[in-house]
Amino acid sequence: MTKNILRTLVKDATAWKAADVENDSSWIYHLTPADLDEIDLAFRQVKANGQTWGEFGKEVFVLPLLAEKLRSIDDQIRNGRGFVLLKGFPVKRYTLDEIKTIYWGLGTHMGQVISHNVAGDFVAAVTDLALNSSDPNRRNNTTNQLLDPHTDLADVVSLLCIEQAQEGGMSSLVSTVAIHNEVLQHHPEYLEVLYEGFYHDYRGYGPNADPNEVTATPIPVFEYNNGRVNCAFAKKIIETGAKKRGVPLTPLQQAAIDYVHELGTREDMRVDMMLEPGDIQIINNYITLHARSNYFDHDDGRKRYLLRMWINLEDSVQLSPDFASFVRRGIPALKQVA
Repeated sequence: MTKNILRTLVKDATAWKAADVENDSSWIYHLTPADLDEIDLAFRQVKANGQTWGEFGKEVFVLPLLAEKLRSIDDQIRNGRGFVLLKGFPVKRYTLDEIKTIYWGLGTHMGQVISHNVAGDFVAAVTDLALNSSDPNRRNNTTNQLLDPHTDLADVVSLLCIEQAQEGGMSSLVSTVAIHNEVLQHHPEYLEVLYEGFYHDYRGYGPNADPNEVTATPIPVFEYNNGRVNCAFAKKIIETGAKKRGVPLTPLQQAAIDYVHELGTREDMRVDMMLEPGDIQIINNYITLHARSNYFDHDDGRKRYLLRMWINLEDSVQLSPDFASFVRRGIPALKQVA
């Protein structure tokens, strides 16, 4: 099947670089006292109903005034630069379970919250769990180690910061559309293999729960669909996928993913932000790579602690059906054998 490869530069808002956002704060939204009162009222109603996170939809978590701000955020995510920062949620006002309930409520106004780990979690912690560092399938969001630029498995990735690290933990975002432009301009010979794609390592959370399982077909790094350049990229799982298949990457394939990774770390390409308590970062996963520097927790035992949600947008036409079948699936919970 011939790939529909875009061979012209994208010049819209999705193809931003660091200089484009340096002196522009249009991607930052602030919760007002009226917004917070409305959120609290919605939470109190849910609590009075005896409901908690995962048990209700947006029709229960009513936000008539804040809804306009959320619609603007939705438009930025779908049609703008693809990322926003919502600031000012009062994390000290609520317990952790209450925060999860409110966070879930906000998420339901964006779309369908989906599972993002084998435990079936819809609202999960991003914190250092001090797990076995020798496990090759360990999820990096459970460590304090550097996270390379990558995409996830949902339309939207949302992070709510509850506690910062003592040092480090910088969040970085890069436009994958700007990366596509750079590849086209400087290394067009990479386009073919990037559109053809790579077998991804399932890392133990594939259909068969086999720790050595890889995808049945190659997953494109780039696809061009409905006028949009979409991306699915994680250098590590491409490389371990090749290793588990026993089929090494060709020199051209390796050079192509190395270049995408390099662009994802370059200072002129990325925007860096240190998430503060009460910040909610929301990104369009298909046009944004996200990364994180390593970090060190507090000497007094306090740990960097964020909550993450994966959300699929309603009525999304951004992806082709084949591409969507992999990148919108989340990580379903493993079925328990009785």
